[in-house]
Parts: sequence; C-alpha cells; structure tokens
Amino acid sequence: MIVINSLTKRYGRKVALNEMELEIKKGEFVSVLGPNGAGKTTMIRCVLALMYPDKGEVEILGKDPFKDKSVFKNVGYVQELPNLPPFLTGRQVLVLSAKMKGVKKDEVDELLELVGMTEFANRQIAKYSKGMTQRIAIAEALLGEPQVLIMDEPNIGVDPIFSLHIREVFNKLKKNGTSILMTSHEMEDVKKLSDRVALVYKGRKVFEGTVEDLIKKFLGIVVVIEADGRAEEVLRALNFVKKVEKDGKGKYYVTLTEDKREELIKELIFQGVKVKSFYLDLDIERAYERAISNA
Repeated sequence: MIVINSLTKRYGRKVALNEMELEIKKGEFVSVLGPNGAGKTTMIRCVLALMYPDKGEVEILGKDPFKDKSVFKNVGYVQELPNLPPFLTGRQVLVLSAKMKGVKKDEVDELLELVGMTEFANRQIAKYSKGMTQRIAIAEALLGEPQVLIMDEPNIGVDPIFSLHIREVFNKLKKNGTSILMTSHEMEDVKKLSDRVALVYKGRKVFEGTVEDLIKKFLGIVVVIEADGRAEEVLRALNFVKKVEKDGKGKYYVTLTEDKREELIKELIFQGVKVKSFYLDLDIERAYERAISNA
C-alpha cells in the first residue's frame, strides 16, 4: 500500500534521508522511531509529495503521488502540529474537508462523536487546547474511510483516556484493511499498535522488525516470572539462564542466552514451582535508548 524505495533527501550538505527503504502492506501498522532530526518528518513529507526527494521513489496504492494526485482521495494525514484555520469551528473544518473529499456530511457528526468532540464542535479552533485541536485533526484524517493513514506524532497533547480510545479505533481500522504509517515518541502507543517498527537515525534506517525483535536484539531475552521462593534455585540450575535478578516482591527478572521460554516454564512446573505469572519483559523505552546509542 506504501512503498518507499531508496529515498534520499539533502538540505545543502546535510543528508536528511539516506537510501530509505520501507514498505507498509494492506492492514499493517508500521511505526517509525527516531530522535528529533532523524529524518522522520522529511520522509513523511516526501511520501505525501509535499517535498521532492533528491533520489528514490514512492508509491501509494500502486501510484506515484508526484504524478497522480488522485491517490490522495484515499489517504488520511495527521501532521505533527495541525495548522487548522483558527477562525473556523471544529465542525466547520470537518464540513469543509468533507466537501473537498466528496464525503457525506453525516460522517462529520459520526467522527466528532468518535473523537469525543461533539460538545465542543461549534467552538473556534483558536479556543481549543492542543489536545482538542489534535482530535479534530485525527477526525479530519479519517473522513472518507481512507485506505492509507499517515500520522506524524498524532498523540501530541492528548490525554491518556483518549489515547486508549484512539488505539481501539486504529486497531479496528487495521482489521478493516487500512494501512497505517505513524511516527511517534509515545512508546506505549508504539508497543500496543505496531506490527513492525523501523528505527531511523541520521537519515538511515538502522533497524526494522517487530517490537519483540527490537527488544531481543538490544536488551536480550528477559522473562519476568512471579513465583514462590523455590523458583530461584531451579532457575539458576538451568544452563540457558544467564542471569537471575529479584525485585524483593516475588518477581524474578531472568535473562536467557537463547529463546527457550517454553522449556523454562515447563521446567518450573515440573519442579513443582508455583508460577503466578510469566511474560517477556517488553521494555521498549530501554531498548530504543540502547539502539540509538549503538547506531
């Protein structure tokens, strides 16, 4: 649905994008991570044909967005800092956008309700908080049920309750076949939503894979086990257990030399250890920090 091939962009001597390669398939959610200035926003602007690359190609729904602008009827976009007309109300913004996209006005009310802005729909954008403006921007991007959704930091300024709600919305879109590309620094959203993540540093893609792949590569395999006191003796006797750490509250953080989680839980149960919980430690923030420092 989105194909980025050898995308390169320079600003004078600075290389903002260096041979970027990325593909987002139908119904897939891909998050692009990276520090400020890594090239994420430049990549999105090139994908949306808002900026010409120096080299490389982009395809959206099989079309070249630089040559065929009709493709954007099937694309929703949320920019990092939405620049909505301050003198219009939230409803007026959506009605105007619906008219431009050829979408029925009924959808405006549905989307206002979806993003929790019905009560404030007739208030001017200038009087909105940052989070309220972001909600209208998300609603605008969802007009017409786009096949492709591109978002640059969509959760800036929104409250945690809305973040939980909008995750459910994005998951439903994904199940319905919408392809979603998102840049974000909100690691909880990345962890809960992403099928794959791409890590960009100084214009280069330095990692691509699942969230679990990212954590395994840069932190190793760490399993969190909540069990009785006999667990420690059993764990330390296993040859694929590298390190065992206790938190003093009945939890063990177990680093494995290889992914033998199944063997580990079987051995604990075989030895009569009472296990209350057992899961992979998905500390994406720490994995991201380690990945950037190693880039």
